[in-house]
Amino acid sequence: MNQLAVSAPITRILPDHLKRKLEKHPLGKNLFITAMGFYPEHVAKELSEPKGAPVYTLIYAAQGKGWLETGKRKSRVHSSQYLVIPKNTRFRCWPDPQAPWRIYTVQFSGKLADDIFSYLGNSMKPRTIPPLVGRNAQFDDILHHLDLMNNIENLLYANFRFYSFLGTFRLSVFNYMKKGADNIIEQCIQLMKQRLDQPLTLAELSKEMHLSPSYLSALFKEKTRYSPIQLFTSLRIQQASQLLKETQLTIKEIAGEMGYADAYTFSRAFKLVMGTSPKNFRDRL
Repeated sequence: MNQLAVSAPITRILPDHLKRKLEKHPLGKNLFITAMGFYPEHVAKELSEPKGAPVYTLIYAAQGKGWLETGKRKSRVHSSQYLVIPKNTRFRCWPDPQAPWRIYTVQFSGKLADDIFSYLGNSMKPRTIPPLVGRNAQFDDILHHLDLMNNIENLLYANFRFYSFLGTFRLSVFNYMKKGADNIIEQCIQLMKQRLDQPLTLAELSKEMHLSPSYLSALFKEKTRYSPIQLFTSLRIQQASQLLKETQLTIKEIAGEMGYADAYTFSRAFKLVMGTSPKNFRDRL
C-alpha cells in the first residue's frame, strides 16, 4: 500500500467479539491492536477521546506538526515525534493549520500493555525518533492484515508484527543502515567479524578506525550498550558456540581456532558470555 497516494484517512477498529477472542487466545492475549488509523496531511483532522479510551493510544507524527491536549496540559507535537497516552485519559489532538501533520495512531491492549507503555515512555512527553522507511512499511503491513481480521491467522500475524513495529520507537536500538556514528559502529563490527580467530585490542581497533580509544569506547556504549571489546568477545564466543555444536573439535582446539592462548582463558570468557562452561554447553546439545 502506498500511503502517499491515499486521499482519505484509513481506520480499522477491532469488533468486540474479536477482542474477546484475543483476550482468551494463548498467542494473542499478551498484546493486541484494538484500533489503527492513518491520516495524511491533506485530510488531517482533530482526533479525540472525550471520555478516555480503556486502552493505550500511540500517536506518531511522521511529518508536519500538531497539538495534543489532555485536561489542562497542552503539548506541541513535531515531525518524527511520538507519545503514548495512558488508558482512561481524555484527550484531543489536532494538526497545525500552517504545517498539518501526517499521523499514525494505534490503540492497544493485552496483558503486556502496561509493560509496553513503560517501555515506550510513560510521561506523555513527545519523544523524537529517527524516521525509518521500514516503520511505515510495517504499519502498512499490519493494516493490510487487519483488513482480513475475521481470519484468526491474519489477526495473529498483525499482532506479532506489532511487536516489531513498537520496537522501532526506542532510540537506543542500533540502526545499522544509518550513516554517521552508527555507520562507524557497523564498520567496527564488520572488522571484528573478520578477526574472530585472533585477539583484537581496543588500541588496535581504534587505530584501524582512525579514532581515539576513548571516543570509540564512548560511541559503542552509547549505541550498543557494550564496550568494543565486550562486543568482540561476544561475537567470538558465538562463533565458538557454533563450533561446539557443529564439529567434533576438542575445547582446546576450538580455543586455538578462536585465537585464545589456552583452554582455560577461553573457558573463562565462554562462561562470562554464555553463563556455562564450553563442556556443559556441548553436553546439553
